[in-house]
Amino acid sequence: MATYETAQDQFVTVGGITFAYRRLGRAQGIPLVLLMHFRGTMDHWDPALINPLAKARPVLLIDNAGVGRSGGQVPKTFPEWAKHYIDVISELGVRQVDVMGFSMGGCVAQLVALNAPRGMVRRMVLCGTTPSTGEGVVTAPLGPFNQLKAAVTDQEQKSAFLSSMFVDSERSQAAGVAAWHRITTARQNRVDHVPAEAAHRQAIAFAKFMDRRQAHEGSYDRFHQLRLPVLIANGAHDLLLPTDNSILMWEMLRDADAQLHLYPDSGHGFLYQYADHFASLINAFLDQPAERTSRL
Repeated sequence: MATYETAQDQFVTVGGITFAYRRLGRAQGIPLVLLMHFRGTMDHWDPALINPLAKARPVLLIDNAGVGRSGGQVPKTFPEWAKHYIDVISELGVRQVDVMGFSMGGCVAQLVALNAPRGMVRRMVLCGTTPSTGEGVVTAPLGPFNQLKAAVTDQEQKSAFLSSMFVDSERSQAAGVAAWHRITTARQNRVDHVPAEAAHRQAIAFAKFMDRRQAHEGSYDRFHQLRLPVLIANGAHDLLLPTDNSILMWEMLRDADAQLHLYPDSGHGFLYQYADHFASLINAFLDQPAERTSRL
């Protein structure tokens, strides 16, 4: 069974763009597709989270266009990001998936679930993310995002990672340092974060998603259409995409099968700080009977 550390790069060409992907974990079962955060690639997941997921199910990592080892350019809208993921999944012959999106990846995951052919997305996990702009959505301060966007050197990237994704407590910062070490040492021949020009295109896509004047690019007005089971999770003090928005998403899905879990003494990077517990929570959520409805 391939782990995060040993999974091989594979490639598929769809619509003239060559996409890089990795398969890991079990050979049988519904794959869990992971959608990455701003400037991240397949090489920027934490194996402490990914490997426990892969022990329970197939896991599929995909670099979207213009990211990591994939060709093409980063699209300037999230619906285009979502279409690329849907097209790659279809080209790989996978009929049904579960989807987990982190941060910007969570924004795109919402559009994958909304735009994919009926039945393709079975369950969804939204980590440290937000719907598009609408009533009740809290705007994030730009400082932490701009620090992530401007980071170039390894030290700048580490500093941005620790200050934007983890809270100021000794416990949280220590967890961030440990996660950074795991992420940066798990694989050889890693690619760097998405470079400046492509990161700027990612930022444009996010700005359009959050622009109420371009609501057709977003998810807010269609959020009520989600009828699949959804697990929403975040740290209690998210600086990048405020925790209030995770609570709002849960409230907006009052007629769906939605669960909410907030982790104490943590922020945007809660999923790495509490990797073991969160992996167990995800596995339990993905394996629970379809008829179970819960509001935690």
